[in-house]
Amino acid sequence: MRVDFTSEKRGIALAAGNRKFSMVFPEKIWQNYRDKDFFLDNYALLSTIFMPLISGIKELKYNTQVPLFRGKFSELVLGDIPSSTEDYSREAGKTIEQFKKTRYFFAGNEIKTPISSGKINHDEKAIVPLSCGKDSLLTLGIAKEIGLKPIGIYIDDTVSPSENKIKLEMISNIVKNEKISCDIIMNRLEKFNDFETWNKPETCLGYGHMVTSFCFASLPFLDFYNAKYIMLGNQQDLDWSIKNKGGFTIYPSFDQTSKWQSEQDKMIKKVTENKCEVTSIIRPLTDLAIMHILFSRYKTLAKNIVSCDSLDASSEKRWCSNCTACATYSLFMLAVGVNPKTVGLHEMLEKKHERFYRLFMGKDTEFYDDSKNAKDKQLFAFYLAYKNGARGYLIDKFKKHFLNEAEKREDELRKFFFSLHKADIPKEIKSDVLRIYKEELKRMI
Repeated sequence: MRVDFTSEKRGIALAAGNRKFSMVFPEKIWQNYRDKDFFLDNYALLSTIFMPLISGIKELKYNTQVPLFRGKFSELVLGDIPSSTEDYSREAGKTIEQFKKTRYFFAGNEIKTPISSGKINHDEKAIVPLSCGKDSLLTLGIAKEIGLKPIGIYIDDTVSPSENKIKLEMISNIVKNEKISCDIIMNRLEKFNDFETWNKPETCLGYGHMVTSFCFASLPFLDFYNAKYIMLGNQQDLDWSIKNKGGFTIYPSFDQTSKWQSEQDKMIKKVTENKCEVTSIIRPLTDLAIMHILFSRYKTLAKNIVSCDSLDASSEKRWCSNCTACATYSLFMLAVGVNPKTVGLHEMLEKKHERFYRLFMGKDTEFYDDSKNAKDKQLFAFYLAYKNGARGYLIDKFKKHFLNEAEKREDELRKFFFSLHKADIPKEIKSDVLRIYKEELKRMI
């Protein structure tokens, strides 16, 4: 299949046969960006490299040049495949072989290098990709508190219209209440990777490049705002891995691991002559610590939290209250003493919700909940919810089967989930960030 990428007035466009897709930036951002040719060559491959694994197409022929980061993007695919195939009827080994046999052709071998911005130093500003989940909201709150002048960006992938609609409403609230700016990218390119576009079985393979694409999509904003940081919402739990039956190491999200974040950082530093970097200031924290700090210290931001996996298949407006993500968020809020109803979410502790919790061997759960730390996290979250007065069928079942273990291990679990874990944070801001964490977590240990 031939895929033609072009730079247009407000972004980039993709034509493949009779299909057309686009990625639209705010006009002033894109017009100001001088490195469009370099961006086009690299984003063309990054945004489409997974597509043959979804569609079954064996080769892509680009009108662009060989990208500078071709090798890195291939590493990303190989790292992601074991995790993305785990919940579906595809074998990781066979999918890896499929990728190795897939051919990617380019119009020429002239590898473009980035144009120097000419700026000696970038300001203490941070580009924060927002999803309205707990991780990006806490990242935004901390960045603002320590004086980084955060600039939000929201990438509407157009694949999930109901989800994007409610998140854009939350973004509007954040802009108004926090007095920050947030730019919107309309990224219809993601439909090129969507299994529904190709009438294929459901798969997660089209999402393995997403966070890396956030980094590259942030480049025009780094340049326009003269910002220094891209701040991702990657936390400690994303490094917890397990071995699957095939012997592959799998993660909740490969491109959010410390290992791959390091590669993202290297690429962005290379593009910006070491003037900008990729970081995650919440990496030292676990999910439970994040939820506590967000609702304790940044209550106005916390009101805008949204993280449902099934909004497009639900008549509900903000949470479907019928998926693993909703169950997890509800439980974590109860664990840190927050009523889920304050953000429009129901308590999910009835018998019908049992299938969403791996602690009770629920079948509608995520594969990465099998890791020891993930199992302990759910055990401890139910224990904290019980101590906070939560009631329901699942609390009763927890008391019967797990309360004794949780009480015996309380000190160990509390220390692990509410302590700071090792993580790289830029030295210029590290002390300010850790001060906030220590202030908030001392009440939980």
